[in-house]
Amino acid sequence: MSCIAMRSCGGAFPVKTKSTACTHKPPRPVVTRGAMTSHSSSTRNTQTRRGRQPTRHPRVLMDTPLFGKGNIAVARRQPSTATRALRDGDNDGLRTPSSRTGDDDGDTIFGLPRKTVAEPFAILLGSQFILFVGVGALLPALPLYAQSIGLSGSANGVVLSAPALAMLVLNLPAGKLVDSWGRKQMMMAGMFVIALSDFATGQCRTVLALVPARLSLGAGRSAAEGGDRAYLADLTERAPESRGTITGTQQAVQALGLVIGPLIGGTIAERYGAPAVFYVISFAALVCTAGYSLLPEINGALEKREEQALMSVDMSEEEEVLFNEQIATRRAKSDWGTLLRDNRQKVLVLAASANALGFVAKLTCIPWFASETLGATPGQVGELFSLTALLGIASASLGGVVADKVGLKAVVVVSLVACALGLGFAKDAGDIRELQLCIGLWGMGTAAAGPAVNALAIESAPKGGEGEALTLPKTAGDLVFLVGPIVIGLTDDFLGSPGSSLGLVSGTAAAAAVGALMFLDPKQKEDDEERRGAARKRLKEVK
Repeated sequence: MSCIAMRSCGGAFPVKTKSTACTHKPPRPVVTRGAMTSHSSSTRNTQTRRGRQPTRHPRVLMDTPLFGKGNIAVARRQPSTATRALRDGDNDGLRTPSSRTGDDDGDTIFGLPRKTVAEPFAILLGSQFILFVGVGALLPALPLYAQSIGLSGSANGVVLSAPALAMLVLNLPAGKLVDSWGRKQMMMAGMFVIALSDFATGQCRTVLALVPARLSLGAGRSAAEGGDRAYLADLTERAPESRGTITGTQQAVQALGLVIGPLIGGTIAERYGAPAVFYVISFAALVCTAGYSLLPEINGALEKREEQALMSVDMSEEEEVLFNEQIATRRAKSDWGTLLRDNRQKVLVLAASANALGFVAKLTCIPWFASETLGATPGQVGELFSLTALLGIASASLGGVVADKVGLKAVVVVSLVACALGLGFAKDAGDIRELQLCIGLWGMGTAAAGPAVNALAIESAPKGGEGEALTLPKTAGDLVFLVGPIVIGLTDDFLGSPGSSLGLVSGTAAAAAVGALMFLDPKQKEDDEERRGAARKRLKEVK
């Protein structure tokens, strides 16, 4: 009886075909991830791409880690799975079972698949919580450190801008490495560089020594944050119905670290001096690196390339040409030039810039306005920021849940409107209590907008190019961090009031809200129908 056999750990399992019985059994073909070979001369021609006929070629699912357990060998006379996926616009048809959203056989934690999403996410959150406790410890020590080594205002500005400059230059190449080398590898490498940079900063006492140390910090952040964004995108792809909840929870955990950290940093700075705080954040970065090492390997871009190679095995020449054209089109969509022609990406860039400018205002014009105009004490300014952080923890988590239930567009628009109203009223506040109410409203808005914008960016990123595509809104934010303090300072100087720049920040948030309201499509990815139509048209031409 003629049969097609496949190698497995348990032996060869014959599968009957429709052909008539025969007494001769052909040699068993050897199947590997990248090729299929056979010692049978009768089937040798079908193993080459040029002589292959799709109606006679068997469809084989290979027993590899990519496809999970089990081996199936079935003779088929139908179009290939990849071809049908291209024809029907089925994204899931272009993914293997290991990369699709699974339910872990019903085993979930808080509605998330336990092994594929919840456990890696818990490791990620635990690692980043330690890191952000260290980052929070640095906040009260920064001005003391600059004072202790005698930095002037301009020199301090150069030192603070150095990481943003490095990130602005390196975000794009780091994003490409995230897709090619791996998410986890870039996260660990970047975090280790951060640890070394902060340790070196604690040793520096001059601007000439500080600038290289802070530039290397920016390089480490480009790698670590690029890997983090892409890894989170891969996780949310496995549970897309909880994308807002996942990003909101991450934001809340990071905010909690920023609440606890300043208490630790202030105590250490008082006892051991401000430079000692940099050793604390260096240790936190090393702990985070160790935590990242426990993460399972996830690389959606690499998995997709392997899947595409496997799927091309049972294609005819015409089908393979069509398949490769579709792959090239998808890869081109992650290019910045292509992304910036899309209205959705423009809104993301504007929203990320507005959020970043609000954070710059938090470090510059808000405390300056509180102290100079309203006569707030350092303790009252500290209370202002603590209140903002606490409200941010609650609004980030709530915003993520609402985004999953109502939609990302609604959360982005409402949160940006809250930012605009909060800062718009803040510049007219008559006392510190009014300012606390206004800044509290702004803090809730910016905390909810952050994870919503991140979730929207993940949702909009072209599959297989997430690392590169997700660097676009991040780079826009880094550019704002670089030039924002200068623009805010010039605005206040030109208008002659410490709170004048609050109107500029408020107007930016309002513009982003209007853009999101007008141009965001909340239903589905913008090119689904266009891709399906193009695929059907090309298949008809081939046939």
